Amino acid sequence: MDNDKKERKLTDKEAKRLERFEAISASLTDQGYVRKDLIISILKANVVGPLLTLPFMAALVIVFFVIHGKAPVNSLLDGNGWGLILAGLSCIPLAVVHECIHGLSWSISAKNHLKDIEFGFIASNLTPYCYCASPLSKGMYLFGSMMPMTVLGIILGIVGIIIASPEVMIAALIQCLGGSGDILISAMLLKYRTKGKTIVLMDHPTECGLVVFES
Repeated sequence: MDNDKKERKLTDKEAKRLERFEAISASLTDQGYVRKDLIISILKANVVGPLLTLPFMAALVIVFFVIHGKAPVNSLLDGNGWGLILAGLSCIPLAVVHECIHGLSWSISAKNHLKDIEFGFIASNLTPYCYCASPLSKGMYLFGSMMPMTVLGIILGIVGIIIASPEVMIAALIQCLGGSGDILISAMLLKYRTKGKTIVLMDHPTECGLVVFES
């Protein structure tokens, strides 16, 4: 058991969520499913995850400079600094949007749609989160996991390139970093070789990661 699990006390909401999850897990196990937890620590997500986002970030930066050169960046640096400040502060509201995109994406195939989506905040790690209480297919889990980085990182970065805005590009790069945990979990899922013909995935109710059920 890692330090995150030892130190963090579950809220009443998380405890009830864990209880509901374990009931679903027991039901699936009784049906012949084998459970496999794919969990990572917040620390690993914040250290290893960014390495996986570097190729996307590098591609956006390279294309920006190839098309526009240094002029937009020099203009930004020669300004009063508000552009940089606003680009940095954008990470706060966009973090909320990030989780909303998770929820909307997963709700498409969730059993009760938006009713199965919960949002919260882990104060000890300063980490907002979105939780889907409904089992999902592998494709839908990956879709919902990668949508925030795709929209707020890649697409927003492309917008920054189109309008030659270094401020928008900086915001997009920050959002790529913000999706590092998502891309790491998605990579873990893609790397995991399932043996069963039927695969069901669920968000872990209290940890960073997911649970695979296969039969």
